[in-house]
Amino acid sequence: MPHSPIVASVLLVDDKPANLLALEAALDTLGVNMVRAVSGPQALAALERQDFAAVLLDVRMPGMDGFEVAREIRARPRSRFTPILFVTAGDDPDEAMMSAYALGAVDFLAKPLRSEVLKAKVGVFVELYRSKEELRARDRRDFEQRLEAKDARYRALFESIDEGFCVIQLLRDASGKVRDYRIDEANEAFSMHTGVQDPVGRNISDLVPESQGRWLDIYDRVARTGEATRFVEEEKAMHRWFDVYALRLGPDGSDLLALVFSDITQRLTAENDMRRLNEELAQANRRKTEFLATLAHELRNPLAPLSNGLHLMRLAGGKPEMLERTRQMMERQVQHMVHLVDDLLDVARISTGKVELRRRRMDLKEAVATAVETSASLIDAGGHKLHVELPAQPLPMDADPTRITQVVSNLLNNAAKYTPEAGRIDLRVAVHDGEAVLTVTDTGIGLAPDALSKVFEMFAQVPNSTGKPQGGLGIGLSLVQSLVAMHGGSVSASSAGIGQGSTFTVRLPLAKGDEMTTETNAAQAAGKPGQLQVLVVDDNTDAAESLGVLLDIEGHAAHIAHTGAAALQVAQSHPLDVVFLDIGLPDMTGYDVAKRLRMLPGMQKTMLVALTGWGTQDDRQRARDAGFDRHLTKPAELPAVEELLRLAAEAKAAA
Repeated sequence: MPHSPIVASVLLVDDKPANLLALEAALDTLGVNMVRAVSGPQALAALERQDFAAVLLDVRMPGMDGFEVAREIRARPRSRFTPILFVTAGDDPDEAMMSAYALGAVDFLAKPLRSEVLKAKVGVFVELYRSKEELRARDRRDFEQRLEAKDARYRALFESIDEGFCVIQLLRDASGKVRDYRIDEANEAFSMHTGVQDPVGRNISDLVPESQGRWLDIYDRVARTGEATRFVEEEKAMHRWFDVYALRLGPDGSDLLALVFSDITQRLTAENDMRRLNEELAQANRRKTEFLATLAHELRNPLAPLSNGLHLMRLAGGKPEMLERTRQMMERQVQHMVHLVDDLLDVARISTGKVELRRRRMDLKEAVATAVETSASLIDAGGHKLHVELPAQPLPMDADPTRITQVVSNLLNNAAKYTPEAGRIDLRVAVHDGEAVLTVTDTGIGLAPDALSKVFEMFAQVPNSTGKPQGGLGIGLSLVQSLVAMHGGSVSASSAGIGQGSTFTVRLPLAKGDEMTTETNAAQAAGKPGQLQVLVVDDNTDAAESLGVLLDIEGHAAHIAHTGAAALQVAQSHPLDVVFLDIGLPDMTGYDVAKRLRMLPGMQKTMLVALTGWGTQDDRQRARDAGFDRHLTKPAELPAVEELLRLAAEAKAAA
């Protein structure tokens, strides 16, 4: 009989060792493990320890006979179905056989035993046992393989999801309150979302010592109620926000939870940024609308007095005093409009990074004096008293004098506008740590704390006591901040509150040394230029004629043309020293006219000056490429025109 790899055991029960030895000899070739028992209790103890293919049980044994042992075997779950073969040498085998079968015996063997019969009968039960165990082993292997495959699929799914996943065991104290939890299982994404490494088998209090108790309360509620929940919470100890789904695993009373979660910190940050940007855009749109309305109002205001002035000039006739007053009024209105347009152009240039500072060595005190003179009319109109305090020593700077003057003038204008009538304005300049510290203090309407951070914003305006703005475009202080920053300085605002005045402080770096040069000195050294032949080309008749009159007053010979073709005709018939040429002409562009002028005999050294409303760096470069020597932005200021005429006269005299 072939041996199975499964080892089968047979229990031999007899109180006589000789009978046990005989049984072993008869069954030796079956290849089974034979276990001896010399009493009923000893046999029952063996049956508790292991399973047997069969039990050969002697009927007549002292103390506990075979029937009692068989009855006990059948009463125990482990041995209930173990085959029992009775062996007896009694006088009445039939009666014993009936009792044996009644107790569930599978066979009854009478002594003397025939070894072939005994081996055959026991062999059947051994083979049955082996077959049954092989089937069990096969089923177990199949189950384990299916379990392994299922576990592999689960593990692949477990590790493939992007969300963090973990199974946690809640840990309670003696009173039943959740004090901590242990992470029993976690996927790889757990560490990606939390930043915590090797979490399995560790308590959250060890991984994140400062974790919030609110999380424990939520998990406790899920465990007690069995209701899954989803929530968004910040874990401040990790500086992260999480979107968490928690559910209980197991029946009521289970403290085992499964968590699926994601780190949503970046998403929330992006949403907050988007929300903030939307609010800023909405606010910027409101401010833009208000600015356009204010701009229309501010530009419309001078038109009425200008229109009235023209009417008065027609009526004044021979009344020089009325004409002079009207002229002065119109000059003020024109200057107001020019100032508004200049501010708008400065804003556009600064916003696009196209402002060019014309730095030179200058004295800050001269810029302050010019600014005071510029703002004097607005200060006087408000009946304010201005107090200026300057140090005795020069304040040398490497800066753009025009822009520094603009900074100081804007601060003085701002103080004059926001100070009630008959107020006081103090302008002080001091030197501290290599910087000029300029402060403008007023007794005006003051600033609320929340307005201090916004007062330098573009188009920002502070309402007065009536809640209405004081006029202007709300860009003066924004220009101040930008121009000061371009010079390497800083500006700040302070106020004790509404109705208690304001102070604006500007810090600008001073230059080393005290050598000064001024445009005034240079102009004085040059002397008055001689007469020049000047051509003015502009399709705006009023602009061309007015500039021509100014040139005549200055002693120059002025020629007027309103088209490019007319300008070329004048150039061919007159030698020209200077040409003021508008870019936007009806028949051709100023750039084309300039190129043609340069091709005419004697025009190579003529100073060509571009007149245009566009003043960006690209516009200036395009003018240079077309052959222009200089570039003036409309409306051209008289000092700039005079300076160009002086340079042209010097060049003519040198030739």
